[in-house]
Amino acid sequence: MFVKKSILLFLYLALPVVVLAQLRVQRSISTQYQFNGLAINPAFSASENQGRVTALSRHQWVGFDGAPQTQTLSGFVALANEKTSVGATFVNDKLGVESEQALFLSLAQRVRVSEKGYFAAGFSGGIGYYLGNYGDIAVQDPVFVNQSSWRGSLGLGLYYFTEKFDIGLSTPYLVKFDVGASNSTTSIKPLRSDYFLTSSYRFRLNDFILLKPSTLLKYTPGVPMQIDANVNAYFDQQGLWIGLGYRSNTAIMAMFQVKLTDRIQLGYSHDFATNLVLKHQLGTHEVMLNYRFGTRKKAYNAADFRF
Repeated sequence: MFVKKSILLFLYLALPVVVLAQLRVQRSISTQYQFNGLAINPAFSASENQGRVTALSRHQWVGFDGAPQTQTLSGFVALANEKTSVGATFVNDKLGVESEQALFLSLAQRVRVSEKGYFAAGFSGGIGYYLGNYGDIAVQDPVFVNQSSWRGSLGLGLYYFTEKFDIGLSTPYLVKFDVGASNSTTSIKPLRSDYFLTSSYRFRLNDFILLKPSTLLKYTPGVPMQIDANVNAYFDQQGLWIGLGYRSNTAIMAMFQVKLTDRIQLGYSHDFATNLVLKHQLGTHEVMLNYRFGTRKKAYNAADFRF
């Protein structure tokens, strides 16, 4: 039984390396993506008039050697016309012997399309340094050679939102540029990108509680579609979120966020694995810190609940 589990675990961890070794480090989806929208959709920043800085650290499958880890630091601010926003995101990814550090800049613009509805479009571009220490796997095997390169990418996003409803479509890594790779010439080629469809709806349950059901669909060519279904409850007087979610064939998720001040929000989530292999680990932990700055010039009802 131990040998069987070890083989399954090796295949599960090795598969992303085999598939993605020539592309990029596998980017996991944050359980608290609703509070870090810029990380998956460059158009998201145009939906706010305040500035925001978000720091997030995700530790996946704790207890497995080489398990994925991701840290992101993102921020955006609206320009003087309040319809245009600029942002930046720094990502530090690690999976097994692979790692990548990348910086992306984004620009987004929104327009009013109805009395209460807005449509936003955004694009992002950035560059990162990829390192694959494959020599650590088998020092004497010429097949496993260390690789490194500078990699750029371009992304696009669309976002429609009202006070109660939003829907977004994005592809953060539509085109990839390999520049100065250690084992290849400079190239520009399509990347097997991720495609995201997100949506949420907000309504008041009673005088004290607001509910926000939401969904995320992630599609990557050649990989089964991932579906996240979540519901969050916001308690007005306490400034507290409590939420539950389900990620298809992978995990049940529990999360909470609390307002430390009017501008600072602290969040934590835990993913409980539901498949056979990943049950033999200590779960996935994620910590998030949000900071808002500037003056909110357009008042949305329960604006903090909205995001």
